[in-house]
Amino acid sequence: HEQNVAVAASADLPAKKSDSYYVFLQKFPLESSFKKLFHTEVVVCPRGIFKDAAFLNMLDEKLNTLAPSRFDVTGVQASDAKTPFASIDKDQWSKQSEPGCVQLGYGGFNCGMGCCGSPHKHENTNYALNSHRAVISNAMEDYKELYFYGVSGSAGGDVDGISGEDAYKSVCHGFMNAVEMGTLPKCVSNWAGRDYNPLTNNCNTFTSTVLKCVYGFSDAKPHLGVSDLRNVKCPSEKKHDRTELDQCLIPTIDVSVGVSDKEAFSSE
Repeated sequence: HEQNVAVAASADLPAKKSDSYYVFLQKFPLESSFKKLFHTEVVVCPRGIFKDAAFLNMLDEKLNTLAPSRFDVTGVQASDAKTPFASIDKDQWSKQSEPGCVQLGYGGFNCGMGCCGSPHKHENTNYALNSHRAVISNAMEDYKELYFYGVSGSAGGDVDGISGEDAYKSVCHGFMNAVEMGTLPKCVSNWAGRDYNPLTNNCNTFTSTVLKCVYGFSDAKPHLGVSDLRNVKCPSEKKHDRTELDQCLIPTIDVSVGVSDKEAFSSE
């Protein structure tokens, strides 16, 4: 099958990955909103964790109907499709119980450190696609809907993919568990819990940033209404070859960082 591919890029050297990664958006209505307000999260799953051949075949077929990533300079997908996402039926995703996906979400919390509003604990980095758990407490989890945006990388490693862990590092730009480079601009926001604004810097702003600025997919979403009003602008960053790209790049350890910095990273 032709594939909808987002290509990995870093601030220093390209990331090397051995798997391709499926990029999903999960949508929940909020409590006490009469299902008029919504919370979304991005879920990134390595292809290799899925054992359901019928599910994989269904995803591969949907790829040919989806618009390619704007970072797909390899021409792997020749399709000129314009559809930004595809709905996945609950009876299909609810069977996918394998852990190993990365859950990327954001909410308002009483914390001021960069990216502390985006939980990145073991339960978030070993997420199952059929999980109904959201990163916020007021999501109506039983009403989860799932949408498919595309694939990052190609199976077999011909094209490097962006993993969920790398996506977190990209959007967080050195905060929390990511690598602190000190040279990258913030990826739309610092994503501290106190940076949350229900209109201009909310959970859906975060997922727009991950989809558009990390993976190069569309930031269009399924019927969010007033919950998703901001059109994010991706920062312009220089790749290792000094060319500029409107993308939140993956921070990497540079030869100029001190030994203590390298040790700190390797201990994470």
